[in-house]
Amino acid sequence: MGSSNPSIATLSFFLIFLPITCFKLCKCSSILCPQIEKQSLLSFKHSLQDPYHQLSSWDDDGDVNCCKWNGVVCNNSTGHVHQLHLGGLSLTGQINPSLLNLKHLTHLDLSLNNFKQTIPSFFGSFTKLELFNLSFAGFHGVIPHNIGNLSYLRSLDMAGFPNIVPAGHNNYYHSKNLGGYPDMEFDAHVSFPNLLRVDNLEWLSRLSGLEHLNMNFVNLSRATDWVQVINTLPSLQQLHFQNCSLGHISPLSYVNITSLTLLDLSSNNFHSTEVPKWIFGLQNLHFLNLRNNSFIGPIPANSNATKLKYIDLSFNFLNSTVPSWLYSCIDLEFVVLDFNFLTGAVPAGFTNLCKTRRLSLSNNNFQGNLSDLFGNMSECFLEALEVLDLELNQISGQLIDQLGEFKSLEYLNLNKNLLTGPIPASMGKLSSLKILALGGNKLTQSLPHSLGQLCNLERIYIFNNKLEGAVTETLFANLTKLEVFSASDNQLSLNVSQSWIPPFQLTALGLGSWSLGAGSKIPSWLETQKNLSKYLDLSDTGISGSVPSWFWNTRILNLSHNQFHGEIPDVRGAVQFIYLSSNKLEGPLPRVRDALQELDLSNNSFSGSISHFLCDEKYPTYSLEILHLGENLLSGELPDCWKKWPSLRYLSLGNNQMYGSIPPSIGFLANLQSLNFQSNRFSGEIPFAMHNCIKLVKMGLADNNLEGKIPAWIGASLVELRILILRSNNMSGKISSAICQLSSVQILDLSNNELSGVIPRCIHNITAMVMKRSLSDLFKQYGNEKSWYSYSFFNAGGFRESALIVKKGGKLEFDNILPLVTSIDLSMNSLSGEIPNELTSLSALGSLNLSANHLTGLIPENIGEMKQLESLDLSRNSLWGRIPSSLAFISGLGYLDLSYNNLTGRIPDGTQIQSFHASSFVGNHLCGLPLTSNCSEDEEGKEMNEKAAEVEWFYVLLSLGYALGFSVVCTALVLKKAWRDAYFGLLERMWMSLTTST
Repeated sequence: MGSSNPSIATLSFFLIFLPITCFKLCKCSSILCPQIEKQSLLSFKHSLQDPYHQLSSWDDDGDVNCCKWNGVVCNNSTGHVHQLHLGGLSLTGQINPSLLNLKHLTHLDLSLNNFKQTIPSFFGSFTKLELFNLSFAGFHGVIPHNIGNLSYLRSLDMAGFPNIVPAGHNNYYHSKNLGGYPDMEFDAHVSFPNLLRVDNLEWLSRLSGLEHLNMNFVNLSRATDWVQVINTLPSLQQLHFQNCSLGHISPLSYVNITSLTLLDLSSNNFHSTEVPKWIFGLQNLHFLNLRNNSFIGPIPANSNATKLKYIDLSFNFLNSTVPSWLYSCIDLEFVVLDFNFLTGAVPAGFTNLCKTRRLSLSNNNFQGNLSDLFGNMSECFLEALEVLDLELNQISGQLIDQLGEFKSLEYLNLNKNLLTGPIPASMGKLSSLKILALGGNKLTQSLPHSLGQLCNLERIYIFNNKLEGAVTETLFANLTKLEVFSASDNQLSLNVSQSWIPPFQLTALGLGSWSLGAGSKIPSWLETQKNLSKYLDLSDTGISGSVPSWFWNTRILNLSHNQFHGEIPDVRGAVQFIYLSSNKLEGPLPRVRDALQELDLSNNSFSGSISHFLCDEKYPTYSLEILHLGENLLSGELPDCWKKWPSLRYLSLGNNQMYGSIPPSIGFLANLQSLNFQSNRFSGEIPFAMHNCIKLVKMGLADNNLEGKIPAWIGASLVELRILILRSNNMSGKISSAICQLSSVQILDLSNNELSGVIPRCIHNITAMVMKRSLSDLFKQYGNEKSWYSYSFFNAGGFRESALIVKKGGKLEFDNILPLVTSIDLSMNSLSGEIPNELTSLSALGSLNLSANHLTGLIPENIGEMKQLESLDLSRNSLWGRIPSSLAFISGLGYLDLSYNNLTGRIPDGTQIQSFHASSFVGNHLCGLPLTSNCSEDEEGKEMNEKAAEVEWFYVLLSLGYALGFSVVCTALVLKKAWRDAYFGLLERMWMSLTTST
C-alpha cells in the first residue's frame, strides 16, 4: 500500500488511449502533410536509434502520407502535424532540431525513452504547445528557462528517475490500481541525486494557463521561492513535486491557486517544519500527499479542504490527536496517517464515513479500547472499507464480533497492539478477506474453526501471541489460496496425519515454538511445499538431525534453538538470511556465497580457524551485513581479510578462543555499527585504522588482553558511539579528555584496567547522560529502532543491540537497551583525585560505579541532582567527610555501596537510604541506621559545634570586610587633599541644609 500518484493516470491516458485514437484518425485522413514537415520527421528519425522498430511506418517513400505514420496526428483540414506521440518507444540518440519545422505542434510526447542528453533549448520555440511530456525520457542537466516561452501550455510533465541506487535496493516504480487511484511507489529507502535540476522556477510564472505540472524527482533545491512561483498559476489543478529535494516551504498570506485539486509534495526535506496552514485552505483539494517529509507538530486543527478524497500524511513526526474536521470529510476514500506520533483514541467518527476504502493509522501512539472504535459502525462504512491497518499502536481490549460484519474488507492488520482474549468465530464471515494480521498481541485460546471458511485468504499473521491448543488439517481444507502462514511464538501444536498433503502452496511458513507432532523429525508434508522461497521458521520446535539440502533455497531460514547436529556444507543456494544459533552444529565454518546478507551461527560448537571463511577467493567482495559467530569454539588469529566484507554492519566473534592482534583491515568496515569481540584473548593495541569505522554505535572489546592507552581518536572520530565497553583488559595511562567528545555515549565501561590520573572534568559534555530525551527526539536522531540491525523480522534474536553491565553482586545483560540505559563504570583502576562536581550534572545517568580506585575528597554535595540514578557504587576508595543529605532524595536508587572509605558522621535520614543493608556503609566512621552503632551525644554535639562554628566564621569574615573597606576610604582621604576637601565640603553642606530646614 505505497504512496499514490494520480499523475500516472494522466500519463497512462496520453501514452495508451490518446495515441491509439489519434492513430485511427490518421488512417482516415486523406490530407497530405506538408513535404517540409515530412522531411523534418524523417531527419528526426534518422538521428535516433529505434531498437524495436517502432518507427518502421515512417517511410521516406515519396508517396507515403506522414499523417498515417505511427504516433503522428495531423489536422484534418490543413494536414499540418499537430501532435507527436512517441512515448514508450525506447528511442535513444540525439534529438534533431529539424523538429522546429513543425510549427503547428500542440502536443509533444517523448516520455519513456532514453535520450541521455540535456533538454534541447530549441524546445522553447514550440510556442503553440499545449501538452509537453518529457517524463522518464533520460534527460539530464538544467531545465532550460525558455520553456517559460510556451505560454499556451496546459500540461507540463518532466518527471524523472534518480540516477544512483545503492547495493541492496531496488530502483523501479511499482504501479497498481487502488480504487481508482493508481498507486505509484518508489521502492527505495534513501534519497538520491536527481537527473534533472533547475536553477530557479521563475520561468514557470510565465505559464499562466498551466493546469497540470509534474516535476517528480527533479532537483528543485535551489528554487527556494517555489511556493511563491506556484502561487502565480491561477489555473493550476494538479501539482506533482514528489522527491524534489525541497527543503523549505513558505507560508502564504494570500492563496491564488484555488483551482488546485491534487497536491503531491511527498518525500522532500521539510525538516523541523510544521505543516503550512495554507495547504488546508485549498477548498477544491481532492488529493493531498505529504508523505515522508519530516513535518513536526500537530495536524492543523482547522481546514477548509472539505472535498478531500485522499490524504496521506504518513512518515512524519506529527504528534497531535486527529482533528475532527478530518473525519467530517464525507468524500474521504483513503486516509493514510502511518508512522507518526499521533496520540489519543482513534476517533469513532471514522466509522460513520460511507466512502472510506482505506484507513491506515499504523505505527503511532493511538490508545483506547477496540470496542469503543468499532462497536457501533455505520452500515455504509461496513460496506465500503477494504483496508484497515492499526498495526503498532496501543489499542487494547478484545476482538469484537462486529469485526466480522465488514462486507468488502480485504486487509485487516492489528499486529503489535495490546489486544487480549480469543479470536472470535465471527471472523469467519469476512468472505473477501485476503490478509489477516493479528500478531504481536496477547490473544489466547485456540484458533476458531471458522477461519477455515475464508477461502480467499492469502496471508495469516498470528505470531507472538498466547494462542494454544491443537490445529488440525480441517482448518486448512478450504484455504487453497494460502501463501503465508506466520504463527511462530505461540503454544500451538499441529495435529495432522502422516499422509496429509496440504491444499495450498506456501511461499512463507512460520511455526516457531510449535509442537509439530512428528517427534524430532521434520514433518513429511513440508516436502510438498515446493514454493517456500520467502521464509521458513521452524525455530524452537525440538527438531533434530541434519539440515535438509532443499532448505538452502529459502530466502529466510530460521532453525535456531533446535537439536540440529553435524557439519554445515558450503552455502551456495538462494538463501540470504540464515539463523542457526543454539543448535549442536560442529566442524569448520561453511563457506558462503556473495549474496548472503545475514548469518547467525552463534552458540554452537563450530571450531578451528575462520581464515578459510573470511579469505575465500571465490568472490572479490561479499554482501554480508550481519555476521554472528559468538559462543563457539573458534580459535586462531584473526585474518587480515576484512576488505572483502565492506557491507558488514553487525560483527560478533565474542566468547570464542581467538588470539593475536586485531588486524588493520578492520578499518575497511566503513559501515560497521556494532563490533563485539569480547571474551577472547586478543592482544596488542586497538588499531588506529578503526578510526575509519565512523558509523560505530557499539564497540565491545571486554575481557581480552588489549593494552596501551585508550586512543584519543575514539572521541574524535566515532561520534555515533553509544556503547563503549573496554572492561577487563590491560589498558593504561590517563583517561583522555577526548572521551568527552562522545556526546551520544550511553554506556561507558572502562573498568578493571590499569588506568590512572583523574576523572576528566569535561565529562558533563556527554549530553546523552544529561537529559532524558523524548521518543520523537530519539527517532529523529537515530531512526526507527536503530538498535535493531536485522532486515528480517523472522530471526530468532532480531540482533537488537545488547550489553553486559557488571554490577556488584552479578552481571546484568540488557537486550534492546538503546535508548533506555545509561551507565558509567570506571571501577577497579588506579584513578585518583576528587570526584568532579561536573559529574553530578549527568542527571539522566542510571548507573555509576567508581569503586576500587584511589579517589579522595568529599562526595559532591549536589549528587542528589542525579535523579535517575538506580545504582551507585563508590566503595573502596579514600573518600572522606559526610554523606551528602541530598543522596536521600534519589527515590529510584536501588543499589548503594559506600563501604570502605573514610566517611564520617551520621547517615542521612531518609526511607530510601535506611532501606539499604548495613554492608553498604561498613569500613567507615559512620553512625545511625542501618548501622547498629548509634550516633553518640558527642557526635551530635560535634555536629552542632560545627554548624555554630560556621555561623561564627560568617560574622568574623563580615566584620573583617567592613574594617577593610573603612580603612581603604580613610587612607584615600589622608593621601588625597582634593578628595579630602570635597568630602568635608559635602559634609558641611549637608549639615547646613539640615540645620536650615529645622
